[in-house]
Amino acid sequence: MTSPLKSDWDGPQTDNGLCLASPPKGPFSLGVEWSYNEGGEILRTQRENWAHESPHQLPSELGRGLAGYRPAGGLDGLPNFVIALFRCGKKKPWISIDFVPVVRGRDAVQDMFDFMRIAEKRFGELHKCTPRPS
Repeated sequence: MTSPLKSDWDGPQTDNGLCLASPPKGPFSLGVEWSYNEGGEILRTQRENWAHESPHQLPSELGRGLAGYRPAGGLDGLPNFVIALFRCGKKKPWISIDFVPVVRGRDAVQDMFDFMRIAEKRFGELHKCTPRPS
């Protein structure tokens, strides 16, 4: 993503949130969703949804989850998807990230792991907790 992005702010979220980034004209390029709710069920559903796509398991330090790539994109048209269920203090949040194709020659799976590492770290800073594997 090299062009300016537009965003909206609905104020602080208490138990879930969604962030969508897009160029001024065009479809969304990046989506980040998080919640403290139903993490185990959400992860189970995503494992079922990705079972035939050869998903990659997250590195254990990021918690439980998967990363996957669909050349045709998912329902939102974004082909890269990663989800993690982890601990942060006494809570068990989950974060999912989906985004546009990466530049040819890059390792999309490693990029997904890196995005999740950044997202978990930032989540911990915002929520004043330390992310740990679930």
